Amino acid sequence: MNTQAGFVEPVVHGLEKIEEVREVYPVTGGIDIIVKVEGSDVETIAKTILAKIHSLEGVSRTETHIVVPL
Repeated sequence: MNTQAGFVEPVVHGLEKIEEVREVYPVTGGIDIIVKVEGSDVETIAKTILAKIHSLEGVSRTETHIVVPL
């Protein structure tokens, strides 16, 4: 995910308070934060992202990748 300038730390702290968020990593490069979200199905994950993560002040962009079993 990307944040507005100066918002990485407050966004990380906000993410850590969301029940479905399992891991949060501030990183360097083209994105600011990597987040692992777990849910019982894709719809639950989507609701978490849209209702909880997107509502955090400072979040400017998210990109979702679903892990698939082999």
